[in-house]
Amino acid sequence: MAELILSVAALGMLALTLQVLILQQPRQAYLQPLMIALCALGLMLSGPLVFQVSPALIDGYIAALPLAFFALLPSLYLYVQALTAPHAWQWRSAQRKHYWVLGLALALALLILSLPVTDRQALFFGDPGPLHGQMLITAATFLLATLLWLVASGWYVLRISLQLRQYRRQLRQVFAADAGKRLHWLDGLLAALLLCWAYALLFFVLEERVHSRWLSAAGVILLALVLVSLLCVCALRQQPGFAELFGSAAVQPLPDLAVEAETETPLSTEAGKYQRSALSEAQAQRIGEKARQAVYEQALYLNPALTLYQLADHIGVPAQYLSQTLNQTLGLSFYDFINAARIAAAKQQLVQTEDSILSIAMAVGFNARSSFYKAFKASTGMTPVMYRAAQGKPVTG
Repeated sequence: MAELILSVAALGMLALTLQVLILQQPRQAYLQPLMIALCALGLMLSGPLVFQVSPALIDGYIAALPLAFFALLPSLYLYVQALTAPHAWQWRSAQRKHYWVLGLALALALLILSLPVTDRQALFFGDPGPLHGQMLITAATFLLATLLWLVASGWYVLRISLQLRQYRRQLRQVFAADAGKRLHWLDGLLAALLLCWAYALLFFVLEERVHSRWLSAAGVILLALVLVSLLCVCALRQQPGFAELFGSAAVQPLPDLAVEAETETPLSTEAGKYQRSALSEAQAQRIGEKARQAVYEQALYLNPALTLYQLADHIGVPAQYLSQTLNQTLGLSFYDFINAARIAAAKQQLVQTEDSILSIAMAVGFNARSSFYKAFKASTGMTPVMYRAAQGKPVTG
């Protein structure tokens, strides 16, 4: 009964989320891979409901499971691509290759459905004895599909991790504040997914040998419910990281923002980023000086939402040249360049005023106390409170 209750709870959450996404999807194509992933999860989690409420659907459910398993990780990967893309995401023909394994899953489904009922029951719920004929072919195909799924799943988890790592580097090249954009909840989602798989594997392998309340089918469904809850709650609130730049004719992708083109290479090297740039060293020095004047003397750092493109437009240079200057000539990302100016201003205020830490953080352009503390400690090795105390000033919050 516990499995059924947890299954119904997960399916209800998935159904409500899908209803919301269906209304949003015509305007936001990036939600389409997410919807496929949610449908796959829904099919997986409907097992207790099928087995206890609709036994007539059991054969169809078992046959459809390979399709759900093979669709889940490619869809999550494409969803991560959509969230991290520098431009509004759309389906491309090249993305179809991520679903080619569904052909094997479909072949397996047809083999399962075409088995005689007695053979199907014996293969999945009893002792099949010596395998022969179609049972042998079905079992061999099932084993091949399982091994392929394990390899493909590990590959997609790795690709998602690499994609997120590159994306977070890219954020620092474009934005002076990345709160709400770093997608750390996806790290938690991957961890929950791997934990759920590991627990399910232990359960199915040790079910007959170990009788423990800590190892049960209900535990598998409970972990899956946690996974579904995290995905549904966070996905409904998440916008693509570069969404505020979409539709701007002035915004062109930087070399490091050419994410996942036709080759879909997840990492780019610093050496090759600007290899075709015509920017000379003298030009870079002039751009660097103009950027310093705009940020430090004209106080552009006070804008919490400042972007690389806004600064480039302000000083009248292409964004690619400004990015190259910051990275190669100054050795800083845009994020670090702007925050260095903010930290310098914060140091003065910490010494010259008795304002609270939060007031100073907001006054110099940070949009959150936590991001101010993190940036300040990374720059000085001290918290703002410790710095103020080291300067002989009274400590205030």
